[in-house]
Amino acid sequence: MERRRPPALALRALALVAALAGCAALAGCAGAGPPTDTSTATAEPSPGGRSPSEPSPSGPRPSDPVAPPVPRFIGPADDGSAFTMTVGQTTTLRLTDPAAAEPEADGVAVLLIPVASVTAPGAREWEVRAVEAGTAVVRSTGEPRWQVSLTVAEE
Repeated sequence: MERRRPPALALRALALVAALAGCAALAGCAGAGPPTDTSTATAEPSPGGRSPSEPSPSGPRPSDPVAPPVPRFIGPADDGSAFTMTVGQTTTLRLTDPAAAEPEADGVAVLLIPVASVTAPGAREWEVRAVEAGTAVVRSTGEPRWQVSLTVAEE
């Protein structure tokens, strides 16, 4: 007796329904949190003069952009960019213009370590090593001007 296989279209439709059901379940859970009883909540200001629902000035605000993780290579093309790193992480600063001014790091969060062997002719590289939490700006010391901001967090 030959076993009948379901048509490929029916299998695809079943897979699509299962995927949509999974997405709907995840979307429903995304807003889940502990229940809030608003019947006993008061609008009394906190000691700082804000109501409990107002965000703290030092806390993150939803409109604050979060810097992306630092890419493998950074350089003058990233002028004005901001990236995040963790202590111990490294990236490479690459200058392809042999006449470009030496870079510098303002701040103690990162170290610039010259790399001796570079494969691209005329290019120069530095290892950018995140050494402590804080912020630093890696920038040119001459023309053309460029800078990249780095925020380093503990692991």
